[in-house]
Amino acid sequence: MNDTKPAFEIRPMTDRTALEEMLRLRWSDGTIFVRGRLLGPQDVEAFGAYLDNRLQGIVTWRVEEGILYMLTMNNITDRRGVSTSLVKAVMAMGREKGFTFMRALLTNDNWPGFRFYQKRGFRIVGVHTGVVDMMRQLKPSIPVRGVDGIPMRDEIELEIVL
Repeated sequence: MNDTKPAFEIRPMTDRTALEEMLRLRWSDGTIFVRGRLLGPQDVEAFGAYLDNRLQGIVTWRVEEGILYMLTMNNITDRRGVSTSLVKAVMAMGREKGFTFMRALLTNDNWPGFRFYQKRGFRIVGVHTGVVDMMRQLKPSIPVRGVDGIPMRDEIELEIVL
């Protein structure tokens, strides 16, 4: 059995229309709440992971107050290694630009995300209790329950040293 993972080509997503369509498919109206603020595709940068010139996943990020935040991660295939390749690309870009750490934001229900990030060295550095409840008042399309029916209430901040 061959367990080698495919080598993904990671490149910036310069087609803002494609990015907006992808975020709309994954995040209802294409906007996300981050740290209590509504952001759209025009507010983020993104990398795409490609295999044979076909999009396999995207990661979005933004710099706020001198901090590199990884905002969304979407593997749109069943291929292994897409998310890891994208995280490594954002980390490498962060190092090149002189950042000393990177943060990721998750909702409290996202236990698969916690597992993914912690296995790669991220640590919990903040818990923003009730922020998802507050965001839901401004964006009612945010579900009340998330992964495995867990109530979505809080935003968790994880960090890794670059």
